[in-house]
This record gives sequence, structure tokens and C-alpha cells, in this order.
Amino acid sequence: MIDKDLESRRRLSSIRSSRDLLPFVRANAIEDVSLYWLGVRGFPIESRQKRWILAFLENLTGELKKEKQAVETFLQLKYTRTDLNERFTNTMFEYRPMTGILIAPGEQLPEHLTSLEAKRLTESHGPDGTINLDHLVPDYCAWFAGSQDSDQRRDFFGVGGMLTIWIDEGQEPSPLQFDLPRVIRTHPAMKGVDFEGQMRRGMRLQHPFLKRSREIFASHLPDGPVRRHALFVLPRLRSHHFIEATPETRKKWFEIFSGYCIESETDKGILLALKDPLFDEKLIGIIDAMREKDQEYPA
Repeated sequence: MIDKDLESRRRLSSIRSSRDLLPFVRANAIEDVSLYWLGVRGFPIESRQKRWILAFLENLTGELKKEKQAVETFLQLKYTRTDLNERFTNTMFEYRPMTGILIAPGEQLPEHLTSLEAKRLTESHGPDGTINLDHLVPDYCAWFAGSQDSDQRRDFFGVGGMLTIWIDEGQEPSPLQFDLPRVIRTHPAMKGVDFEGQMRRGMRLQHPFLKRSREIFASHLPDGPVRRHALFVLPRLRSHHFIEATPETRKKWFEIFSGYCIESETDKGILLALKDPLFDEKLIGIIDAMREKDQEYPA
């Protein structure tokens, strides 16, 4: 239930918001969270639109950091079969991606393939001999659990498979403080190894959002390995999921994150959702600051 003060402030700002939010469009049918859509010309996103969106996400992350929100970046692994394949392979040692599951609300995991279905599948390959197996495997998703989110967006954003969320920072345990023996630190095999970074990454594995994500987004799945042991389970949300969900369901989703941004080929653009139902003014502030730097979105 939205209180009267909140509703009054929304009405006072609605006229300005709808105009000044451009190029974003707000879903006014939803009042308990802020949901926005940014259209793109297609996927992969053309270079000028991509540059603007990357700059926007950088500014948005800076704004949310003021509210003690940390950014986390993810990539649907099926998109690494595109032109991203070489880049993903070459950055694996640097980014150390860890794998979890992306799943739409209410969606079930693919069932095991029977021998008859396998036979039909091999007989239905395309003219080039390829077989699409996407419907047979879960939507695996890589988590880049580090502090290089800007580089990760530059490397992987724009093809259609990137997800960004913002979560409460500082909930994971602090890294242990100890001095590595000099013989290890100076060994030639250890050259270039970021020991502190690896310690921080290890601590991220104890962040409560990981376990909580399974509890919320895998609760409808049968008891099994994914529900029990997946590192994380996050939602693959489209605009209709937000609109069709009840306020209670959306509230549950936002127990995990305060912000959610996903490339959506289905929606022909970028979806951005914030837990704050009055985020318009902050979003307008980011857009205005970009306009002052002559950063206009090439619609």
C-alpha cells in the first residue's frame, strides 16, 4: 500500500518525470517499485547507443554507491558462443567467473532427454548441420565476483546477455589479515597474482545474497541439486514479469537487490528496475548531468 505522502509527491513530479526521463520510459502501471525501459535499435547494440548506456551505467553505479549499494555483473553463458567467445576465454583468469543459474519466474528446469527425443533432435538439425540445444540445458550464468565491473561491462555488454544488480555492500565477512611468507610472494610463479583480490573474492562467496537467491528464485523447483547447491539462482525478468507480478512478489524479489538491469531482446531494449518507487528524480539527475556533458542518447 502506497502512503498518501508518497502518492502526493509522485503526482507533483509526474509531469516533469515523463518528459525529462527520456530516453527512458517509466512503467506507470507499477507504483511500488520504479521500472524503466530504454529502447535500442537492435542486438548487438550499435556502438553509439552502447557508449551512452555504458556511461549511464557508470553514473548510475556511482549514484547507488552513495547509498551503500555494491554492483554485481553477470553474463548468460549461451552468449559466449557469439563473438564474445574469445574475449570470455581470454579474460577468465582475470575475472574468475563463477557459475549459477538464471531462470524466469515460475519456469522449470529442462527435463532429461529421452533416447527417442535425442533421435528426433539429431534428425532435425539445420542445413549447416548444427543442432540447437538451448532448450535442453538450464540458462547458466557467469558471475564476475570482483571489483572490475566497468571493464566487464565494456567487454561483454551489448550482445544481449548481460545482467547487473546492485546489492547491500559490506554483508560478506572481511578478508583475514595476515602476511604471506616472502618465499611465496616473491616466487616467479606468483608474479602478477593479486592475493588480496583473491581473498576478497573468496569472502564474496559467503555473501548472504547467494543463499537467499536460491531460497527466493528456486523455491518453485523440485528438490534437487540446483535448489540445494547452485551458487546462486537469479531471475531472468522481462517487462511482463514485472507487470504481471503482485506487489508482494515484487517485494520478495527486491529482498535480493535494490537495483536490477538486464539486456532484453524480448523487450527490444534495456530494463532497469529500482526498489525505490521514487527514483525518478535521481534518474533525471543522472540524465541531466550527462546532457550537460553533451552526452545525448542517439535514439
